[in-house]
Amino acid sequence: MEDLLFESVRYSVHSDSFDVAQLANYSLHLRIHQSCLTIGVFDAENNECLVLESYHYDTAQNTTALIVNLHNIVQKHSFLNAAFWKNVHIISALPSFAFVPEGIHDEESKQNILSLISKFHQKKDNIHVHPKSGETELCFAIPKELEEWLSDMYSNSQVSYNHTTESFIVEANALFGNVLHCYIDVDTILITKSDDEKVRFANTFKYKTPQDLLYFVLFVLEELNIDQQEAEVVIWGEVDFHGESIKTLKKFINKVSAGTRPTDVRFAYQFDQEPQEQTAIDIIGNMKLNK
Repeated sequence: MEDLLFESVRYSVHSDSFDVAQLANYSLHLRIHQSCLTIGVFDAENNECLVLESYHYDTAQNTTALIVNLHNIVQKHSFLNAAFWKNVHIISALPSFAFVPEGIHDEESKQNILSLISKFHQKKDNIHVHPKSGETELCFAIPKELEEWLSDMYSNSQVSYNHTTESFIVEANALFGNVLHCYIDVDTILITKSDDEKVRFANTFKYKTPQDLLYFVLFVLEELNIDQQEAEVVIWGEVDFHGESIKTLKKFINKVSAGTRPTDVRFAYQFDQEPQEQTAIDIIGNMKLNK
């Protein structure tokens, strides 16, 4: 199992300031995706990101498989199974989410919307609703089985739930403005576009090849009536900016750039080399939202 943990790590960076004996003073941030787990530890008192780690696993086709993947990492991890944290923040990167008009108040309508765009199951999923600016609400679903597992593991800490789009959109727009933002995971791409503070587009697509990525980006540009020659696209996530996927995008879109790390959170020199600056923007944003 230890070998499995080592083989699944994509990066693991710790500040010299990180002290396992001080976990009760830190907040833990877990970004849960069907194919990967990203970990962040934040010291709010000193406004410092202390830890960023990422692990990949076989894409989970159901909640039970996802929990097994997470359990395998947690049980062999040096501090993830610690009982006492100041706070635990779960960032769902699962595809069941929607921005809905603020006027839709009844639960059934929100369930119907999530059912239309994802594999939402009323008996198996919990809905979370977060009011947003621009007269919309962010609705997202998390499997009840996953919430129960997390609550049991962190029973001594307060556990909160957010969706990756929440902090990602805020941070990406703050850093680069209302351009097209693409967060690329192992097998999904999240594409967002805002006008001022209003979310104009936000959706997740599954992909297998660089050509798939290109297709979805061009599709969204066409849907938004944005000329691909004039479009500005900023890339985020754990993707090689010099790899084939980005090279393919650049053949058709002139203005493609990599995201950068926020400057209003402290990072020690250990983070100078990895992870790449466009990585974990939603975790860092979540740290800021939950100071």
